[in-house]
Amino acid sequence: MTDVFSDRLAQWRDYTATPWARIRYTVVEEILRGQCAELGERLRILDVGGGDGMDALPLALAGHEVTILDPSESWLGEAKRRAGEAGTAVTTIVGGLDDNIDGGLPGGEWDLVLCHFVLQYRPADAGDVRRLAAAVRPGGRVSVMVPNPASMVLRELVTGGPEAALTELRAETRHAQTFDHDVRKIAMPDLEAELAAAGLRLTGRFGTRIANDLLTDNEPKHDPAYFDRLLELERELCDQEPFVRIAGMYQLLAEK
Repeated sequence: MTDVFSDRLAQWRDYTATPWARIRYTVVEEILRGQCAELGERLRILDVGGGDGMDALPLALAGHEVTILDPSESWLGEAKRRAGEAGTAVTTIVGGLDDNIDGGLPGGEWDLVLCHFVLQYRPADAGDVRRLAAAVRPGGRVSVMVPNPASMVLRELVTGGPEAALTELRAETRHAQTFDHDVRKIAMPDLEAELAAAGLRLTGRFGTRIANDLLTDNEPKHDPAYFDRLLELERELCDQEPFVRIAGMYQLLAEK
């Protein structure tokens, strides 16, 4: 997978400039800012599978000590480049969940561990949530984020009709177009159960791209005024039930 990810870095750069990507990163940045405010002033943060640093960079700019762990050297190079252009720095380590997350990283335990859009690429029995829990200090938090299978069904319904929605509902995997890879679906209750089994207490449930993914016409989203209103709506909905349940992607925060 590392080769696939590396080969598609340029395509990923294009994606991050889209309105829907900007919504995703803006909402998550605000969620993480709130989490950090509750945890302390200068935190030690580990971003597992953090790639190009899009989630990590705002945390570094806020004064936190940020380390990105990722198997792709080219993506870590992109993170370094982004950080340098922004006037900050991040530490990068080549590796992944199988390599060195259980205490093998410099400095011991972490205040906040991020693992965003990684678990769906991993086997269900890999024990990844347990590894993440082992990396965080007592009182620290873990943030996990994955695509939402419920949203996939709704998206297929509005774009392809009931037959497409039924097909999506019954499928066990989803093809990720960006990286040309089949990924497993992780239902929110299942991931919550994994967090609890790893000794973590759920402290927050969030969603992003709630409204965006139901708006199938993307053209208006490029209009600044339209985008601002859409982003305002996403901010309002991101922690509200039942909207979190239909978000394009969901984010769970849990404390050790």
